[in-house]
Amino acid sequence: MDAFEPKFFLIAGALVVGFAFGAVSRISGFCMRSAVIEVAERRPARQTAAWVTALIVAIAGTQALATFEIVDLSTSIYLSNEMFWISLAVGGFLFGLGMILTRGCGGRHLVLAAGGNLRSWIVVTVLGLTAYATLRGILAIPRTWVESAGTVEFSESQSLPALLAAGVGLDAGMVALALTVLCVLTGLFVLLRLARRAGSFIGMIAGGTIGLLFPAAWLVTGFLGFDEFDPTRAESVTFTAPMGEAIQYLLTYTGASADFGISVIGGTLAGAFAVALLTGTLKAEGYETPGQLARYVLGGAMMGFGGVLALGCTIGAGLSGVSTLSLGSVIALVSIVAGGAVGYRLRTGSIATGAAETVAA
Repeated sequence: MDAFEPKFFLIAGALVVGFAFGAVSRISGFCMRSAVIEVAERRPARQTAAWVTALIVAIAGTQALATFEIVDLSTSIYLSNEMFWISLAVGGFLFGLGMILTRGCGGRHLVLAAGGNLRSWIVVTVLGLTAYATLRGILAIPRTWVESAGTVEFSESQSLPALLAAGVGLDAGMVALALTVLCVLTGLFVLLRLARRAGSFIGMIAGGTIGLLFPAAWLVTGFLGFDEFDPTRAESVTFTAPMGEAIQYLLTYTGASADFGISVIGGTLAGAFAVALLTGTLKAEGYETPGQLARYVLGGAMMGFGGVLALGCTIGAGLSGVSTLSLGSVIALVSIVAGGAVGYRLRTGSIATGAAETVAA
């Protein structure tokens, strides 16, 4: 019976969620960077549809768990009563820039690494080491400086429903339901506008499948794997901090134990590798120039540092965090998108070109 204690369900559930994420992401190419580029070029299609679908499914599923009191989201890091708003904005923007420099976020590079992409292995390693150094090493010093630069304390939490309910004098549960419905309807409106774009339907299927993994993760950590004798906060899928913790786990295996985040990393690698193997797409890929290597290392470091400041990556802050309707996570996601858009414009020369045309005019 020991094998079926809460710890077993926690690790097993994490492996299943990670495997599904890795497999679906490998098949569909699920990627925030690609979605940002589609919007920046005014041609939103498959990746935009995938992200919008994933977001509304994640929000609806997670809020359903909270409404029926299956999972207590109030203990999550995204709903604390203290919000480091400058840290979230700066971190998100840095992460977005790094995502453009390396041609993918942390989750995307984890999926590509499983298929033999050596560039992605470098990014994952640099990202993980930088994230760990930002959490517990020398980079914690600048992190605390940024966090202390701008802090807002709330009476209870930074939950958008709670904040709005307090402002208008309504029940927080009703406000949460109304906000969830509004998010879903807005998402459906966007998807209807994208319905005729090439590949949008495939993107919706992939995004819907990935979106379901986030409430599934909350269910695993907050219900199936919850141990009342050793209670821990509920969490969902995120990659920035767990990448650093996974590296530390590999280095100190005999004195450490795998947790949910580390197990999701392992499951993601396994799922993406299985798809690459079955589809015959396993392929070793390296760097073409030293400059490319430098750019990927810089981008990986920016994502590691920025992801910790923003309390997550495109997956952690963007889907897990926003699914809780956290104000801080919304700030982080908007900042990531803004950083990605600016980074893309700088990479393609669009900003410089536009400025030159304005001067000439």
